[in-house]
Amino acid sequence: MSVSDIEEEMKEIYGITLSTSAISIIINKISQAAIEWQHRPLESLYLIVWMDGIIIKVKESGKVINKTVYLCIGLNKDGMKEVLSMWVGKSESSSF
Repeated sequence: MSVSDIEEEMKEIYGITLSTSAISIIINKISQAAIEWQHRPLESLYLIVWMDGIIIKVKESGKVINKTVYLCIGLNKDGMKEVLSMWVGKSESSSF
């Protein structure tokens, strides 16, 4: 999404107005946090691993289409579930 798209969404959904610079700062912080999450160390063992997909609607080239967000979730030895990975596919399929 462009900064202006985000600005419109924030106004439409939440009724708030953010400056372009504020949106850029937020995007940069979120991007950095996402990169850190992607590079975090994983446990050497997960007791159970689940894989599933969630279909979401996204705007692409001016059209709203369905995409699938695939999730890999692991149950660690302390009994806590962790999201191990997420990725986007074009459609729901068993061959991801």
